Amino acid sequence: MPSTPPASPPRRRAPRNSLNPDRILDAALTLLDRDGAEAFTMRGLAQQLGVGTMAVYSHFRGKDEISDAVAQRLLDTIELPREGSGDPRGELREVCLGVYRLFTEHPSALELLAGRPLRGDDAIALIDRMLALLVRAGLGPQDAAHAHIALMQYTVGSALWNTRRARTLCQDGARDRVLAKIAALDAGAYPALVSLAPDLLCARNEGTGQFEYGLDGLLRGLLGAAPQV
Repeated sequence: MPSTPPASPPRRRAPRNSLNPDRILDAALTLLDRDGAEAFTMRGLAQQLGVGTMAVYSHFRGKDEISDAVAQRLLDTIELPREGSGDPRGELREVCLGVYRLFTEHPSALELLAGRPLRGDDAIALIDRMLALLVRAGLGPQDAAHAHIALMQYTVGSALWNTRRARTLCQDGARDRVLAKIAALDAGAYPALVSLAPDLLCARNEGTGQFEYGLDGLLRGLLGAAPQV
């Protein structure tokens, strides 16, 4: 006679009336960081909290509203430099580093936010500060607008590239396969790559250091000829 499989333990539910928006956002961020943006569903969030799905809907209208709230919570952690605390280039560098660190620390949140427009006071304050710094650095209106977009494209794109690359290399044997492929390259067919492979691998592994190298070059290109105001 086949044995009856043991019953799965009941889901541990949250104490009655303990659910609130802060707990929901904490759980959403935990879910994103642990399981990725693809696992971020209302049902998955409810399971993370130990409540029924409708209990979450009693605080937020849906996933999009929670996504916006998570975005604002994360953006609020970026410490903008005190206004007028230094030269515009240094302040711009600090702002971009803050955005980069935020998105590399929360890569799944980055993927979620990349496809949604930035909303709320924190996003507006960040954009306004960057534009003001670019104007203060001596750029005209059109150049300041283009420079702001270029800096954000580089910052967000770098964070996305680095986090996805790190995730790929964490797969079993992935790093060793990459190293083996580079070591097997024909120096006659790819002389520059073979010659510079050790330096290239070091640069690719520098993370924030590599981002800063590119950011400094970009800032020099954008602001180098601009008169300081």
